[in-house]
Amino acid sequence: MMSQTKTLDNVMKRVLNDPDVFGPPFDRNLRSQIPLLFQKENWKELKATFEKRDESVFNSLIDKQMQNLRNEASRSQYWRKSQIERLLLLGESLKKAFETKPNLLSLLFDVFDSFGLIECKLPNMEDYGKVIENHTKPTVEQFFLYKIDKAMWDQKRALKKIFEYVKELHTMNLDVLEIAFFVRKLNSLTEFVEVIIDE
Repeated sequence: MMSQTKTLDNVMKRVLNDPDVFGPPFDRNLRSQIPLLFQKENWKELKATFEKRDESVFNSLIDKQMQNLRNEASRSQYWRKSQIERLLLLGESLKKAFETKPNLLSLLFDVFDSFGLIECKLPNMEDYGKVIENHTKPTVEQFFLYKIDKAMWDQKRALKKIFEYVKELHTMNLDVLEIAFFVRKLNSLTEFVEVIIDE
């Protein structure tokens, strides 16, 4: 039987890769997302070069992606430009991590299907965690359904997905306190991407 930690890790990975819950920051002026540093296929290719310990190819793949972003940054302004600059910093940090943080880099490759800046589409989840921790399953379900009904359209989709993940964790008999903690911390998972950056 799968351990509870493994179960929670698996769900966390699925949540982090769920575009309805986490995705690139949305540029409301241009009505488009900030590009990813690496789409799925390119991220797999980068992972393969990391596993082969081929640093020169690894760096050249990152440089190629970053050049595309620099071109976009030169045509961008204000908020979008600052987001792309953060993305470029993320790319430089990936290159440094090859030697200085290989275990963290390996974890990022294992967790993410693609790579870039992400934002959480959920509302603050503190109250959801409290309800999960202190109430029965039927009450938790009613609370989620009520909040989903009242949510804005983008949060509505994200909350529906989290509701499904919570039901899945309940079905797996995961400890209620672990489920509550997980739900409370969802908003902060966006920082997981940027942990590789040296301050």
